[in-house]
Amino acid sequence: MNILPKPFRIELGEGAFAYSADMKVAAELPVILSLFGGGDPSSPIRFVKGDTEWDHVLKVSPEGVLALSSTDEGLFHAAVTLKQLTGGKSTAIPACTIWDKPRYTYRAGMIDVCRHFFGVETIKKLIDTMAMFKFSHLHFHLSDDQGFRLCIDSMPKLHQIGSERKGTCGDGRPTGGYYTKAQIAEIVSYAAERYIEIVPEIDMPGHTRAIVAAYPELSCSGKPTEVASWFGIHSKILCVGKERVYEAVDRIFSEVAEMFPSELFHLGGDEVAKLEWAKCPDCAALYRKEGMKNLEELQAYFTNRVIKLLEKYGKTPILWNEALNSEMLDKRAAVQYWTTDKKSAERVARAISEEGRKVIMSRCAPYYLDYPCGTHSLKAMYELEPDEELGASAEKGIMGVECPLWTEQISEEEELFRHFYPRALAVAETGWSAPGKDYEDFKKRLQGVLFLLEERGVPYIPVKECDPARFAAWRQKVSFALRMQRVSDPMSARNWQSMRLKEPKV
Repeated sequence: MNILPKPFRIELGEGAFAYSADMKVAAELPVILSLFGGGDPSSPIRFVKGDTEWDHVLKVSPEGVLALSSTDEGLFHAAVTLKQLTGGKSTAIPACTIWDKPRYTYRAGMIDVCRHFFGVETIKKLIDTMAMFKFSHLHFHLSDDQGFRLCIDSMPKLHQIGSERKGTCGDGRPTGGYYTKAQIAEIVSYAAERYIEIVPEIDMPGHTRAIVAAYPELSCSGKPTEVASWFGIHSKILCVGKERVYEAVDRIFSEVAEMFPSELFHLGGDEVAKLEWAKCPDCAALYRKEGMKNLEELQAYFTNRVIKLLEKYGKTPILWNEALNSEMLDKRAAVQYWTTDKKSAERVARAISEEGRKVIMSRCAPYYLDYPCGTHSLKAMYELEPDEELGASAEKGIMGVECPLWTEQISEEEELFRHFYPRALAVAETGWSAPGKDYEDFKKRLQGVLFLLEERGVPYIPVKECDPARFAAWRQKVSFALRMQRVSDPMSARNWQSMRLKEPKV
């Protein structure tokens, strides 16, 4: 049966239900009615609220279909399953009973709108398609060196200056874009109707060149700079030693927290080039006052302090796993595991076992969707288990899975969706379905549900191209690496190395 993600349990019955493509359903939720073209109280397809320990139960008999759940979200999930069983056309649906529930509560994709900006309709289309495969969260990467994408009333230069750059990788074409508060409200509401939660990310203290371009006084030097037009690692970052930085961060938090009702709030914390900290008198004074031993502890001071600011808004912080490097990270913070080195894996596993830390599995290889299929194939994405590398005992600390899509090389909507689909659906299944995998079965079911993308005009890479042969994969890897080299800032390698700096120079 073509259902994706694979249900927890299916029991086949006798006979089949004759489904007609113009058949309406008996349901109250508008989002369910929209899936089936409207409502009819006398329909043999009924969605009913009732007690069950499952997310939902779907019963198909020759006489009709009954969807049961104790929550509206569960009824929507049942509607998605039924829609997949129809194949988008009149058909005979085999009699069966499906009992289903998710493995993890957090099943996410991520979209980076900083490197290239995408409008409201594109984001809504992404949300709509994610909902068809039971994703629960969309991680919204809203600030980076190349653009700040929100309107903050108390700091208007963030969108007036921070959202615009003079060009992209030497093309000389000004570009920009940001979301108004009304547009964010529209996106959040649209997602909520489809039971997807938007998790905002305001990356800090690194990846903040757009912020300091708008407000140079928040940097160590205070000197004017521009929004980055090249990619890679940039050294223009927030100063740790200036009180005005924390005041500005609090103003940003206040307005972002109001825009996004999710309890989760991503603080970034990755790839912090510490060159300016090392020669900043304000950072050095704080370093000595607090008796710090290295610059990682300086970053931990910043992170823990902004976590305390965030606490008053009722938010739970998430940070990329580099935030664990100091071994001083506030216990309240969850981490998103993206790196691939053994040392980081050991540190994350230790954070789960010794600190009770919650972790999102988002390992770059193979979960990053901006890489080509030749590097991160559909099969590799499907076969990765969340506790891989971290050990079986880490399962209790894993809150879910996420596949990020960075957009350094993606500027058009078609490219965005072709990178996202169908590979993201391998992650959707890992996040929902019980352990135990069969790749050939997954591919067969995948082919049967892609009509949900086609109905919405969403392009995707054909499944047969998602696992390229060795030579084709090699060509894709080389091409991707060369393009990344061409679009990276010449100073990026130096800035990357600066992450190893230990002591201030002043």
